[in-house]
Amino acid sequence: MKINHLLAEWPPGSIATQAWLHEHGVGPSLIQKYQHTGWVERVGHGAWKRSDDDLDWHGGVSALQQDATVQIWPGGATALSLAGYSHYLTFGKQTVDLFGTPEALLPGWFRKHEWEAQVNFYRGALFAELEDMALQIFQVPYRQFALKISTPERAVLELIHQSDDEMLFSGVADVLSGLATLSPKRLQKLLEACNSIRVKRVFLLLARNANHAWYGRIDRSSIDMGKGKRQIIRGGRLDKEFLITVPERFANAT
Repeated sequence: MKINHLLAEWPPGSIATQAWLHEHGVGPSLIQKYQHTGWVERVGHGAWKRSDDDLDWHGGVSALQQDATVQIWPGGATALSLAGYSHYLTFGKQTVDLFGTPEALLPGWFRKHEWEAQVNFYRGALFAELEDMALQIFQVPYRQFALKISTPERAVLELIHQSDDEMLFSGVADVLSGLATLSPKRLQKLLEACNSIRVKRVFLLLARNANHAWYGRIDRSSIDMGKGKRQIIRGGRLDKEFLITVPERFANAT
């Protein structure tokens, strides 16, 4: 029976898209038949779940990542939390931060579904094209599927990008203080590819103040830091090394 084969290939807690079903030999008419007989339930246009299955955002992102032509992944604060740094995150606990390439779009079924958390989607070109997208595999607990998420090196740069200026020197600084084992080689590639002068200057300033060993292994001479002074905090003090205005306790005046 084809339904038994389908359910054997369909991890509980995940969503099946029409494209995935087609790859498994199930066309639109057959999936509608399974829906009428109670085997599956429609999530939205072109998306189904196993009947009575409990869904969360992990299952939704798993479906998004079934399409190899679309690049969408958990990043920023969400990726850091999944990687085990949640004890440093004192904000955004009820949100899921997804990032995507400039052409990536969230399908209607995902946008309209009522997830248990607020989903923020950041689409853009924070980085120039990378051979290594700096993503890693995260095995979802108690599920039979995994997700691609940002590595901690990419995630902390995404976190700076998504955070407002005031949060940089409280929440983000606290997070960075706990990231003692980042890879300087991966950071180097990401910083060289990063298109945001703000992200690069703020990251390097916070990294300098955190005084982790990897900071001394970053070659700033090959990183485009832009020109001129930038105001990050109104009424702050100019850091003479990175030429950004920051809270006084973060500034290097020499």
